[in-house]
Amino acid sequence: MRAKQEVGAFLDRLTELLPHTPIRIMVGLADGADMLVAETALERNLLVEAVLPMPLEEYAKDFNAEALARLHRLLERPDVQKVVLTLPDRGANSLVTPESSPDRDALYANLTDALTRKTNLLIAMWDGEFSALRGGTADTVVKYLAAHTGSPATTRVSFVTESHDIPCGQQVIYWVCVERASAARAAPCAGPCYLSGVGENVLRRHPDMPPELRTQLTDLNRYNAEIQEQQSHGAFAAADALAADLPESIAAAERSHLQRIDNEYRKADALAVICQRHSLRLFKWFSYMASAMGLLFLVYAKLVAAKPFLIAYLVTMLVGFVVFHATKSRHWFTKHLAYRVLAETMRIEFYLRLTDADREVNAEDVLKLSGIDRFPGFSWITAVLKNVKPLTVRRIREQRHENVRLRLVQHKWIEGQLGYFKAKVRQLETTHHRLERLKTALLYVLAVIAVVLLVFAEPLSRRLLDVGFSTKDLLMFFMGLLPVWLGIWELYQDKLATRELLWQYRNQLGHFSRAKIELAQALDGNRRVSILADLGRDSLMESYLWTIHRYHREHEPPSAG
Repeated sequence: MRAKQEVGAFLDRLTELLPHTPIRIMVGLADGADMLVAETALERNLLVEAVLPMPLEEYAKDFNAEALARLHRLLERPDVQKVVLTLPDRGANSLVTPESSPDRDALYANLTDALTRKTNLLIAMWDGEFSALRGGTADTVVKYLAAHTGSPATTRVSFVTESHDIPCGQQVIYWVCVERASAARAAPCAGPCYLSGVGENVLRRHPDMPPELRTQLTDLNRYNAEIQEQQSHGAFAAADALAADLPESIAAAERSHLQRIDNEYRKADALAVICQRHSLRLFKWFSYMASAMGLLFLVYAKLVAAKPFLIAYLVTMLVGFVVFHATKSRHWFTKHLAYRVLAETMRIEFYLRLTDADREVNAEDVLKLSGIDRFPGFSWITAVLKNVKPLTVRRIREQRHENVRLRLVQHKWIEGQLGYFKAKVRQLETTHHRLERLKTALLYVLAVIAVVLLVFAEPLSRRLLDVGFSTKDLLMFFMGLLPVWLGIWELYQDKLATRELLWQYRNQLGHFSRAKIELAQALDGNRRVSILADLGRDSLMESYLWTIHRYHREHEPPSAG
């Protein structure tokens, strides 16, 4: 069967691109295309998650006897995980009946929303024609690609084939065109391709996997490969755990979900620390090298014009050039920023999830609003965010449980972050003031040396030292060396983006201080949740904006195309 072969080829390509990344296939297991994709994935030993729009006994009413038997065979397999969805703001779906068609349409539309929210790369087995059916394939495609539909009576889907790059982070669909026996098409189905959204119901065909998608998958796999490598070295054993003090009232299913967020936080945080250590060591090494080069050059130019100093200068420069090109491919700096963004996002997502404040703020939306997902090396973060998002709708918890969670969040998150940012602001302000005093003192020293040279230039020139140069030469040497070393120190501080870091810490301190005061005054539970949601949104955006500023110090900003 052609469709099965094309789906299989796509899954093989994914497996090839993601050898270190677990691949999970999410399907609704409807009769036809869904089952075909599930069976093709199982043949390749991939995990399948069957997402049912309603309880199985109700879902079974939409299948004939042969399809129902096929459904049961799939669900009985140990490598198929079953999840039953519930509608937002409703209980279980056991009251849905075949006669209540609006309710059943809403359940299928809810399945579409769940799949588009959780899926990182969608496979669409579709005839390419528009359908007004809520939760249908056409509806799923345009929603996933953010090519929103208009009026069902007049809407159609248009395709363009112009070759343009897509922005990093934009969602893509793998389209397998299938014929509908019940409908005539103006043109026969073409071969499989990739789709991206262009505008209102306008989709662009890509004959091959877009380079941006390939890069995103490669970066995601690199992240998981580094996790596996560091796990083998025990790097995460001592990592700080957010879920260490969870209340006993938390149910097992929710505890498992929070633990999954915590696991992603611990891995990203540990990798960020490792990459930061490497990048700081590299910045420091280049500062030492530049200082040595400045010293050697000034000794050669001002004191002793001997070849060994010039040779040492050239050797130092050559070693720096070799080390730079040897470490350039490691991308420690960019990875440190990306892993830190992910770790901070997971930290905030954990505490928002714990108090249900994540209902009011979506970290993925804030990420896209900041534009950081368009930066090379960052778009893969959305894949991790989708992985930790809840698939099923949560019920409102009892107030007594909310109070326990709120106290934990106030102590672990708000008080903890307040203490951290206060200490960091104090430390950076002290360093900044010390550097300013050092620069002022150096200016005075240089001014004194200049005055001495101006007043005593002739006697200092005549008085030769035993080493072969005059006191004037020595003073001129120091007049050149001190500014060079200060400039290198300023460049090192610039590389660390100390001013931007202080700016971010002060802003974060303001956000958490304001939230602490507002929580102390709030008596209503809903108001407290809103305060936490605002804090999470502000803190996320602050972290993303600082990362953008920090990234721009080393790289050109991404194009806006």
